Amino acid sequence: MRSIRQIIAFSLLFHGTTQAAIYRCERAHQTVFSDTPCGDHARIVTVSPSQLGGRLDSGTDVTFWEPPASTDRKRPDTDCDAGYIQSTELRSLRVRHQVREGMSARQVRYVLGDPDQQDGQWWIYKHRGEETGRYLLRRGCLVRWR
Repeated sequence: MRSIRQIIAFSLLFHGTTQAAIYRCERAHQTVFSDTPCGDHARIVTVSPSQLGGRLDSGTDVTFWEPPASTDRKRPDTDCDAGYIQSTELRSLRVRHQVREGMSARQVRYVLGDPDQQDGQWWIYKHRGEETGRYLLRRGCLVRWR
């Protein structure tokens, strides 16, 4: 009985220090890692064991890729008083055909669609030939409607 406990304790003690080989292979133009040889040209990958304690940084600088700044971006909707409206809220406004003062022309167009007619700064919407609403937009922002 005592020898069984010793064997179990000994195996548990050295279980964490055993290392398995890691193989790297190319299959169908993709890199595959496996614990068994995965092809004729399998290469063994050496991995240094992790150390307890110490610091995680190795003194190397990491750079992250960022897309180049674009100068032709569309003007954001934050120039108007309503500012940015989340897409979920904007969709619910569209379903109810509701607009708010301070919305951008782009937001109004999303909610109501293209105007049937424009009279200066007024966007005019019609249904079956009858006017259903007029919306005044100044400098790209909704000021009032009737």
